[in-house]
Amino acid sequence: MKAEMFLALKYNRMFMRLEEICAEIDIAIGTARNKLCSGTFPIPTRKSGKFVIADVRDVGKYLDDCRKTS
Repeated sequence: MKAEMFLALKYNRMFMRLEEICAEIDIAIGTARNKLCSGTFPIPTRKSGKFVIADVRDVGKYLDDCRKTS
């Protein structure tokens, strides 16, 4: 199963909050915020109200790409 399908089923929506992304890719929230500010966060994100979110497909693609390189 591709990661994007798994994540969509797990979260039951097509967008993930930054905290959820960090849990899935195993980085600290502070590290993610630093990477967002410096423009080096590996997953495209956007603001939605008070949340930073990413499309489940982008998070899944990142996870699948990581699995291919390891």
